[in-house]
Amino acid sequence: MRLVAPERVTAALAVVATVMLAAGCQPYRVEYHKRPAYYQRLVEGPLPDRVTLDDGTVIVYHAEPKGMVNLGASEEVEGEETDDPRQFRIREERESGEVILRAIMPEHVVANTLHCLRIEEYEVLWEQLVAERTKRDYEANGKGVEEFAAFCREHRIELAKMLNRMRIGFATHEVVVERKGNNIIECRFWPQVAVLFRFKRVAMEREGVFMKLVLIY
Repeated sequence: MRLVAPERVTAALAVVATVMLAAGCQPYRVEYHKRPAYYQRLVEGPLPDRVTLDDGTVIVYHAEPKGMVNLGASEEVEGEETDDPRQFRIREERESGEVILRAIMPEHVVANTLHCLRIEEYEVLWEQLVAERTKRDYEANGKGVEEFAAFCREHRIELAKMLNRMRIGFATHEVVVERKGNNIIECRFWPQVAVLFRFKRVAMEREGVFMKLVLIY
């Protein structure tokens, strides 16, 4: 399981706003991001303008950051379900207990993987976010979800630290996103950041409309 390297790209510019709801309610976070033009080349079809992350943070994408404008619309800012098909949650927990993970951009793969590691949800991660090619590689070596979970447990702290920094780094120009051959998209740190971590790169690919985790190394 190996990949390749470089080509420079710009990351998202984020303007962050913390919004207070009506008295007695919890504050929630809204981030306004300028979406890099190359993102449209990474996916098929339209990209969502509003995304709700696993921790409740709402990401709003604009051609240019719009600061604090129109934050009074709390229903939309909260990222609640609407009829707009371009708005979606990357993680959905249904009343039945079923968990649904969705990822159409690199940030979504990193955020979902990080959350699953934090709560040790390894089977859900394997079943819903790990790429089919990675599962085949495991199977070819007589391994499967148990060995995958064992790897995650052994390296959980190091993986989580790296993914947390990468999640932040998308908006602070610390992460480079590159399209590689064989349908691979790679996210890596700049060298001055990479030296801080044992794991330095995340490889993913698109399966249909969604992106899947291929490798962290």
